[in-house]
Amino acid sequence: MYRILGVLALALIVLGCQKETKEAYPDDAFTKRFWLNGGGFTGADGTYSVLLPDGRTVWIFGDTFLGTVTPELTREKTDPLYIRNCFLIDNGDSLVTMHQGKPEEFKSMLIPTIVTNSNFEINERQYWYWPGDGWVQDNLLKVFASEFHTTGDGMWDFEFVQTAILTFSLPDFTQLAVDSVPYSNVMGIHYGHAVCKTDSFIYVYGLHKSSPYAARIDKHNKWEFFDDMAWSDSPSDSKPMIELDGSEQFSIFNHNGSYIMIMQEGSLGARIYSYISDTPYGPWRNKKLLYTTPIAYDNDQLFTYNALAHPQFTKNNELLISYNTNSFRLEDHYENAGIYRPRFIRVPFDLIMEEEN
Repeated sequence: MYRILGVLALALIVLGCQKETKEAYPDDAFTKRFWLNGGGFTGADGTYSVLLPDGRTVWIFGDTFLGTVTPELTREKTDPLYIRNCFLIDNGDSLVTMHQGKPEEFKSMLIPTIVTNSNFEINERQYWYWPGDGWVQDNLLKVFASEFHTTGDGMWDFEFVQTAILTFSLPDFTQLAVDSVPYSNVMGIHYGHAVCKTDSFIYVYGLHKSSPYAARIDKHNKWEFFDDMAWSDSPSDSKPMIELDGSEQFSIFNHNGSYIMIMQEGSLGARIYSYISDTPYGPWRNKKLLYTTPIAYDNDQLFTYNALAHPQFTKNNELLISYNTNSFRLEDHYENAGIYRPRFIRVPFDLIMEEEN
């Protein structure tokens, strides 16, 4: 009898400890899925994902290395060194890289019309798209894309031009349309870095001075802007949903009737936070520190950024979150092709949703 009671007591202690120590952890298996070494994608950032009607997922990446990675993890240089974006089609058991043109042409999947209309006399070194979030509407894939152009020869010599929405047919990803967003840069807010679809609206988010803003598009393609209290027709009425120090790319999605925002801290900080709300636009509460991203290699030039959520890959009531790793030194990506890869963690929803009394 005493032995049985002792075993029960020990079991209760173990269960209690498990509850208290439940925390985020790296999903190494999911990270390894993107450890591709040739014939297409070998590294990128961005790491948006959209669940498609047929059950596949399209991963939407920014600057993407193609080409070959050696067994020693060195990357062979190509011309151009990388393309500006790509799609990676996830069939569950395979990842297929998509971009325009033949492999040797190194054309991105999303290319600005100023480039295509010039028959590539203007090239993607001069004008390019960095993709934002996407969604499916009427069996079409819609993707936000921010257009930039170079202003000099330095690594950071570029500036924003405008935002567009690109439309693709499904299931074959044929580009059908490019539509300019009329509110590309009102008050310095670049909308399209996060999207949350509901039955009535497409909620579209952007960041300005490290704080997130919300707009929404109705079924008649009319835009409205959140002013912290209500919705306005005027973009100049926009106010932040919440004041915080956030990253340029982030996620907002519905989970069992509540809304979750996943936000990495700004200024290339390492901490990933969650917030919850009863609506897609706040008020946001229950700030939780989920994870502090490690630097993968002993290199003081490396940094992490722009954590994003991928709720379609939830399992065991744990959310999948990605983050990007990069270097201030371009040559690092040729000396070590392991740096510039998406990395993934799992976060228990209980950790996000549990509210403190």
